[in-house]
Amino acid sequence: MIRNFNNEISRKLIHISSLLIPLGYIFIIKDKKPMVILLIILTLISLLIEYARSNKSSIIGYFFHKHLNSILRPNEKKGYLTGATWMLIGFTISVLIFDAEIAALSLLFLSIGDSIAGLVGRFFPIGKIWNKSIFGSISGFFSCIIFGYAVNNTLPFQIIFFGAISGMLIELLPLKLDDNLSIPVFSGSIMQILQDIL
Repeated sequence: MIRNFNNEISRKLIHISSLLIPLGYIFIIKDKKPMVILLIILTLISLLIEYARSNKSSIIGYFFHKHLNSILRPNEKKGYLTGATWMLIGFTISVLIFDAEIAALSLLFLSIGDSIAGLVGRFFPIGKIWNKSIFGSISGFFSCIIFGYAVNNTLPFQIIFFGAISGMLIELLPLKLDDNLSIPVFSGSIMQILQDIL
């Protein structure tokens, strides 16, 4: 049980480290084209690693089997794409199709909101629904609001609010689609629609 918690913490810490990408987009790169190129390159590298890890006799396969096997989900151990690769795919699609401010927030909602929801839900499984914790999702929602409002001073608060709530709603639902893809794309879509309407 303790080992499972440690593995989940390790996984979520890696997840939170992806925050460097939306923050880099907000404060450093700021331009869509180089960001899309960077994310495409990272996604292709990740897909190559996915292919290489399927061969356990390769260096990458050996490394995954020896050092990262404990934090992989059961379906990832069977050869399905890892959450990290799905995340990069979700990041790339979001940056490609949404306005910069909205794309950055949708990435941030995945990096922060999903991680907080997962950790809080794991340690405080209050209000379980569809094998998820409502308390975890609420915690993820508030973390999205706080971080989103802290880093974005151009979008109206209601857009951030509905983006955060839609991201955590899609995280809570028992969809077959990986939430590393569905959270940024869905929350970004809601925010983009609202921005176009308002």
